[in-house]
Amino acid sequence: MKERLSELLSIGCVTSQPTQLQLASLKKQLEEMKPVSVPIMRELAEGKRRMTKVQLRGNYLSLGEDVTAGTPGAFHSIVGDTKPDRLALAKWLIDENNALTPRVIANRYWEQIFGVGIVRTSEEFGSQGEPPSHPELLDWLATELLRSKWDMKQFVKLLVTSAAYKQASKLSPELAERDPENRLLARGPRFRMSAEMIRDQALAVSGLLSSKMYGASVKPPRPSAGLSAAFGGGLDWATSAGEDKFRRALYTEARRTSPYPSTSTFDAPSREICTLRRVRTNTPLQALVTLNDPVYVEAAQALARRMNAAGATAPEKIRAGFKMCLAREPQETEVARILKLHNEARKALANDAKKVNELATNPIGPVPAGVDATELAAWTTVANVLLNLDETMMKR
Repeated sequence: MKERLSELLSIGCVTSQPTQLQLASLKKQLEEMKPVSVPIMRELAEGKRRMTKVQLRGNYLSLGEDVTAGTPGAFHSIVGDTKPDRLALAKWLIDENNALTPRVIANRYWEQIFGVGIVRTSEEFGSQGEPPSHPELLDWLATELLRSKWDMKQFVKLLVTSAAYKQASKLSPELAERDPENRLLARGPRFRMSAEMIRDQALAVSGLLSSKMYGASVKPPRPSAGLSAAFGGGLDWATSAGEDKFRRALYTEARRTSPYPSTSTFDAPSREICTLRRVRTNTPLQALVTLNDPVYVEAAQALARRMNAAGATAPEKIRAGFKMCLAREPQETEVARILKLHNEARKALANDAKKVNELATNPIGPVPAGVDATELAAWTTVANVLLNLDETMMKR
């Protein structure tokens, strides 16, 4: 708009009435535009910067020498005559002479892929942290990062194509006793996915996950505790409408006073403090979430409908469900056990219309035309079991 206004003003003498009206309209829009109110961090002028002094014995009334910007003496110095500003610090962090940064980054990526870092305390590389389990490996990975000029895609490819990663994750009694946490890398990684991934996977295999990107935070369904926000109704949780309630967990609104209970149960932080490493726990509450939380119940209902439409016979539907959830064909013993579960659920629900309606339609919606509600409710029970399998929620 500003460019168009400048163009009109550059004409000099404007005689056309439509042009004059357009010019007046653009001027009015400029006058009505609200000024940018977002603060932008920038350097103060040299003469306006605060002088910082050493506080002797921590006493702010007893000041010592001036303190200037710089880097720790144990590391390399800033190269050249560059002033020690934020840009110089950024260049110093990724300088090839800095041995710490590539090791920290390599360790973090290793932790994401293998479940635990070469340095277990990825948030603490100092004297209070644990030493690396494979120091030579960490050194080599750091040099590979520098050699590839910080190409993270190439680095991830290096990790996932390694012999250590491609090992089977099967745990034998001998290995469980000798190395329960796989610190010696005698087997492939095996660990539970993060809170956000568990929720997103359930929505993805059920066909509900929204691919919509960007935009404002959303409020997916959550259990009603019968409580109102302490600071007024404006903070109460109202579930987002449409596909917004099925967006990735990345877009879930974060509240420190009332964190999303589903992800909190699976060790997601409340964001009151900076959390560099999540500690995975295993509690009964987690099973209660994936069995009863509204998001997972609706995911089970949607998965049941996908399974019901994927085959003509019950075994075909079971095999389709296994492929959706576990990305593999089931064994015959597994098909038989799931089929037995389906038959038992159908028999138990046959004379309970209220429970059938609850399982098959709430909250997902009416039963599709031509589909038996009791059958769909039984498949919902099966889908709920498939979504709660250890293999479904574990990376292995």
